[in-house]
Amino acid sequence: MRVIVVGNGIAGINTAAGLAAELSVTVDVYGGEAHPFYSRVRLPEVLSGAVGPEAITFYKPEWYEKKRVSVHQGRRVAGIDPDSKTVVLEDGRKESWDYLVLATGASANRPAIPGSDLPGIFTMRTLEDVSLIRASISADCSASSVIGGGLLGLEAARAMKDSGSKEVRVFEIFPRLLPRQLDETGAALLQKRFAAMGIEVVTSAETSVFEPSRLSGCHEIKLKDGRSFASATTLLSMGVHSNTELAKAAGLQVNRGIVVNERMETSRKGIYAVGDCAEFGGIVWGIIPAALEQAPVAAKNILASAGLLPAGIDAPSYSQTVPKTALKVGDVELMSLGKAVLSPEEASSGKFTVFSKVSADEKRYEKYVVDAETGLLAGAILYGSKENQSLAQKLSGQPASAADLETLLAKV
Repeated sequence: MRVIVVGNGIAGINTAAGLAAELSVTVDVYGGEAHPFYSRVRLPEVLSGAVGPEAITFYKPEWYEKKRVSVHQGRRVAGIDPDSKTVVLEDGRKESWDYLVLATGASANRPAIPGSDLPGIFTMRTLEDVSLIRASISADCSASSVIGGGLLGLEAARAMKDSGSKEVRVFEIFPRLLPRQLDETGAALLQKRFAAMGIEVVTSAETSVFEPSRLSGCHEIKLKDGRSFASATTLLSMGVHSNTELAKAAGLQVNRGIVVNERMETSRKGIYAVGDCAEFGGIVWGIIPAALEQAPVAAKNILASAGLLPAGIDAPSYSQTVPKTALKVGDVELMSLGKAVLSPEEASSGKFTVFSKVSADEKRYEKYVVDAETGLLAGAILYGSKENQSLAQKLSGQPASAADLETLLAKV
């Protein structure tokens, strides 16, 4: 039996490894990039110059040999024919499959802001992108900017500073950083820490236009409130969108992502989707924990469909991933779990009990949100230390007494 996996990222490689554990299965992975599987979340380390591209590569060639996974780098799939069970490569070659896994990932958003195609304005999703950004900073290190104060944007800003940019600014459209992961207290502490790193955070900043600057090699970032900032290198860190073009062209059901069921199977029997391109229950997670949870579900359900699971073993079903955000920038440790940030209505409803504490030096802040009716830990914010992270993860979704949480907060 042959399985083709389209996509050489974390979801695709982990699905392939799960499938190839069955000796009667041949697995071929096709990836558009001319690189082995690497960690995209570590791209800022390459941008900063702390490590080279080879340091973020996950596995050596012998790992693939041992796992019996064949990876075809730089071989982009141009089309899928579900009826003939073939994929068509860019060079016109056709490859047949018994089962197909789409792990096509996501691409960086490039919103239609006027002037966003000017020289010096980039997105960052690949090693090639990082190479271009580093070259731009090397050519003019006067000022760098990041549009978007999300996790990648913040890590990239620190990397730009470390790579030699004299001035670095982060522009965030919301009134605070990481509004989905941090409450006002946590965001204020984080912004203060970034200021200490020499990185200015500009909040409530909506970009209206990029314009050429009178300064050689620079452009102007103009905000809707009239403020203007010069920048030689600008990174658009404004989220990602699922790569669904192949699935759409093949007639699969697609919304924001490729729609899958609890087996990670698409609307077409024998075709599965995992990772950043997959949509389950109306949600595209776009996070590593979801990819790691979805990959073995797809692999085992393919084996079950083919009658290759050992007797007595049932194929698992996927249920929604509990969101977890982890960030480390410089000496900043941050974890956000579950319902860490309450809406004003939720906060005043009496349905949740909040336990929180800020350390005297403002270097640590922890907050635990408990469902008042069930007594279960619904969410948590841990800023400034990893000390309680493993305990908080174990408690997530479990009964959490006031005594348990006060014990954790005593360490802050």
